[in-house]
Amino acid sequence: MRKTHVTAILVVHDGATWLPEVVAALASQTRSIDKTIAIDTGSQDSSVKLLYGARISFTTIDRGDGLGTAVSVAVNQLSKSINPDVDEWLWLIHDDCAPSPNALEELLAAVEDRPSVGMVGPKIIGWNNRDHLLETGISIASQGTRWTGMESDEFDQGQHDGIKEVLSVSTAGALIRRDVYEELGGFDENLAIFRDDVDFGWRIRMAGHGVLVTTDAVARHAQAAFNERRQVDVDEA
Repeated sequence: MRKTHVTAILVVHDGATWLPEVVAALASQTRSIDKTIAIDTGSQDSSVKLLYGARISFTTIDRGDGLGTAVSVAVNQLSKSINPDVDEWLWLIHDDCAPSPNALEELLAAVEDRPSVGMVGPKIIGWNNRDHLLETGISIASQGTRWTGMESDEFDQGQHDGIKEVLSVSTAGALIRRDVYEELGGFDENLAIFRDDVDFGWRIRMAGHGVLVTTDAVARHAQAAFNERRQVDVDEA
């Protein structure tokens, strides 16, 4: 078996409400994370204080910078060369997304015998209501909008469970092969918020790599920006 190295990239933006649980979830993984990097996008709450307390190395960037820029800044802190004998993965974590203890282990298990896969994501459920099913992969609707295929209050009864190919997965909890990320030049930093995940998954598939979702891995997501529980400072124009 080839060795794997996982760098968790925690993107923080006024996430103090959820950050303690997120940090605890990362520390509790059954498959330990090899390296954790946090990027704070100019938080105005106590997020930075919490990162200090958790002893997580972080870099602060402009408040108006989006996730694509944050991930790029984090990747630039890694070794410039990729070890050909190691499978390097980037695990994207939003500050309001808490993965279950076995999430990373299950994500890696899903790609273990699938070398063509460039990205895999977990089942995403509600932050407070864990029976609320939010996503098991994403696609686009006929009118071109982001589409999950879920009812607004869909109850999780295992009806979407399994490992399956999808167009893309949410950036909340997505595990991405580093060489694929760099091959594609990362996320399109010019895209507005809520659309970068669809674009990235589409480009991965166009480049000949696979995208999977595995519901054996689960992550709770507050969807704070979507639900307007915090200010969005990224230009949506």
